[in-house]
Amino acid sequence: MRYDYELNDEEDANNKAFESLIDDLKVKYPGKYVVIANGRVVRICDYIEEAFKLRSGSMCHHRIVFKIGEKPAVRVRLGWRAKLKSAGAT
Repeated sequence: MRYDYELNDEEDANNKAFESLIDDLKVKYPGKYVVIANGRVVRICDYIEEAFKLRSGSMCHHRIVFKIGEKPAVRVRLGWRAKLKSAGAT
């Protein structure tokens, strides 16, 4: 099994926006929740519930929601590549 994942344009735009804005956001909005969608910051909130109350119809499918100053847990993709071997004569 192999897990490959290609970003679509929307995800790529959101990731690039996050990378380009994170340092500025850390200075201006420590402790706030930020929502990035459509390649830009669409909302800055005090509480996570506010960030999730955004109407999904007004945005694209992919968004990034995070708390400034909080480091995300390290995520590891697990999987293996199976090589089929001949079972030989039985």
